[in-house]
Amino acid sequence: MNKSLQPSALIRTLTVCLVILSFTARLNAQDYKKFAFGPGFGIGIGGFNPVGVNEYIDRDLTNYITINTDLYMYETANFFLNFKFKWFDVTPLVEYAIGPKIVVGGNGNYFFNRLSPGVLADFFIPMGRSGKNAFFIGGGAQLHMMSFEGYEGQTIGYRAQMGFDIQFGKSNVQPYLAFNLAKATDVIFSNTSNRDLDYTGGQIGVNFSFHKIVGHRGF
Repeated sequence: MNKSLQPSALIRTLTVCLVILSFTARLNAQDYKKFAFGPGFGIGIGGFNPVGVNEYIDRDLTNYITINTDLYMYETANFFLNFKFKWFDVTPLVEYAIGPKIVVGGNGNYFFNRLSPGVLADFFIPMGRSGKNAFFIGGGAQLHMMSFEGYEGQTIGYRAQMGFDIQFGKSNVQPYLAFNLAKATDVIFSNTSNRDLDYTGGQIGVNFSFHKIVGHRGF
């Protein structure tokens, strides 16, 4: 074996590998879009303290036993259309939330409902070299239409949120943490001293959307 040929053969092999890797990276970069949009849905759970609603329930259930002493948790589901750009996204959505009060031995259960159309926007901070994933922070405004035991109230509320934008294939997953301001003061409860319908509180959840990958870096 001619040992003097080994270094040049090694150099040629490394050069070929670098060319292949560079070509593959360019192909992957070309797959990233600067803009994409698609439908999506999400689920979540939140915590709050609707004082007026709890006072109403407590007075109505004086002679009964309940599973939980106060209404403090709610569940959400939403549907949206995600418009994603390199550095931010805009998401019109409709969110539904329900806070149930389960009663044992009473006249029935109680449900505090919220229907909230609105628009959210997030700013992306890229993570990693691929440009596919990012940390995001943002928020928006929603029209909260709340109802409870025949009482109704509407208010414009605001939302702040942060989370992670994870893209793979044609799917996008966004786990998030949010805080909602949603308090209507134009509703009167006849049996309570606190006259508010209040959905203010923290919320965690995850959104799923379906579109091509958008590069969060300079692709």
